[in-house]
Amino acid sequence: MNHDLNHELEQAKDEAGEVQQLPDTIRMRLDHTYRIIENSPPVRKKRYWTGLLVAVAASGLLIIGSGFISPVMAEALKNIPVLGSIFLNDGDEGLKTASRQGMITEVQQSVAHDGITISISELMYDGSRISMVLTRQTIDGKNESFGQLGSKASQRGDVNGVQFYVDGEELGNYGYSITGVGDGAPNSDIVNLSPEGLPDEFTLEVVIRDISVSEPFRFSIPVKNSAADRAVLKSEEPNIHDNIHMEISSFKITPATMQMIVSITGKPGQHLKEFIESVPDQYKVEDFINIDYEVMNEKGEIAKSLGAMGSGSGSHLTFTFMYEPFPTKPKSITVRPYVYSSEHKKTYIPELEFHLPVEE
Repeated sequence: MNHDLNHELEQAKDEAGEVQQLPDTIRMRLDHTYRIIENSPPVRKKRYWTGLLVAVAASGLLIIGSGFISPVMAEALKNIPVLGSIFLNDGDEGLKTASRQGMITEVQQSVAHDGITISISELMYDGSRISMVLTRQTIDGKNESFGQLGSKASQRGDVNGVQFYVDGEELGNYGYSITGVGDGAPNSDIVNLSPEGLPDEFTLEVVIRDISVSEPFRFSIPVKNSAADRAVLKSEEPNIHDNIHMEISSFKITPATMQMIVSITGKPGQHLKEFIESVPDQYKVEDFINIDYEVMNEKGEIAKSLGAMGSGSGSHLTFTFMYEPFPTKPKSITVRPYVYSSEHKKTYIPELEFHLPVEE
């Protein structure tokens, strides 16, 4: 890393040309932190960072609490790297934004059974999704991530599993994904969960079943909605085309996530099976309505998808879609439904397009 604090501070001079000095205690802590990172083997550097956050954070509190910091020195201190966050370094753009805005909870819980340790280190909840970092370490040093192990298990017909409970009640209708972090932390995954109708504060219990261990790994985590800036939109009237009655039930925007819930029905009173049979084939794949949605802001930027889930009952189909947020809060949202043609090209359905203004 070769980060030289003295060099940074030489750039931070006040109007009289004098260097603003760090107290010796702060300098010693920061220098010690960087020396540990410099001397760590490359494959373990990232694992050190979480533990080192305590030292860096303590130093930061001393700097702020000392009352001597000037705007010039504050600018110099921006160049000191922030350590540790997998969300910040390897998450999607929404999780990176959430990290920068202080929306992340440092959980740091670990459970060990039979030589396997599973940890949950970071968590983010913004009212639309729950994201967490899941790390799996083994005493034999193989350290396959939970996602990697699950992929092998499914090929053998076994099942790795994760169950979620909110205030003691098991979650029913939700979708979740497990994404590997990659070379930066090869035995870690980012878990994204898209539940509906959760309160702003609750206790989340995560029960993880690892196929190589009989005992489940249980975590209990207090969760709080961290999104202070929220916008909730919906369509005023449904759009109707080819017997598809479509409406945007909810479109939530936070700094970390955009969540869209789409409701589709047929004619009033028409049962789901009858409705689906009445829809033209170009909107279906194997008797399932297969419409995707492009989300665009007023600048023409298209949001990146984070995944989707769907369910149906009675006379309704409900689809939940997750997207990365735009770089800045949009002034309006355009939802463009489309299907893929036989040539794998997008065929838009303008009759079902929605325009949603975003209130300031």
